[in-house]
Amino acid sequence: GERQAVAIARAMHFDSDLIILDEPTNNLGVAETQGVLSFVRSARDSGHSCIFIAHNIHHVFQVVDRIVVMRRGKVVADDIDPKKTTVAEVERVITGMSDKEIRDAITEGPPSHG
Repeated sequence: GERQAVAIARAMHFDSDLIILDEPTNNLGVAETQGVLSFVRSARDSGHSCIFIAHNIHHVFQVVDRIVVMRRGKVVADDIDPKKTTVAEVERVITGMSDKEIRDAITEGPPSHG
């Protein structure tokens, strides 16, 4: 977490217009993760543009103003406002699954390889 925090602080110190964060909370403990997310919020609130790339949708919702979803290298949704949607709705966009497909996957379980 310290390495990520230092990188973000350096970008803010050198007044970078754009800060790109690729999975900044991966492999961090809870305290370190919260520290990184706090730095990201601080950078955003200071007027820096941040691109926050992450698989943890809950972290995304904590720090972003807009969500863009890519699947297989293509943008499938952009300009999703996290204040006007839910994690479940964004997860459906991410997976490309309908409500019925999600229910079926949950009740059927993983495919058997036998």
